[in-house]
Amino acid sequence: MEGLDCLRCSGDMQFLKEYRFESRDNNRGLLGAFFDVEEHLSFNVYVCPNCGHSEFFHTGIHKRLGD
Repeated sequence: MEGLDCLRCSGDMQFLKEYRFESRDNNRGLLGAFFDVEEHLSFNVYVCPNCGHSEFFHTGIHKRLGD
């Protein structure tokens, strides 16, 4: 995402990193509970170097079997 302006000070936002939040749904059903399916919600994080304002943009959901 290029040319993203800060909503606070109109400075140029800079990409910081991709961040994944681990999420476990309590209502994942019998198969999900049996196989212990984990979900990771992915976001790209952008930060304004002028004022420190941060924004997260959802990039997807990744599922895998837990350990």
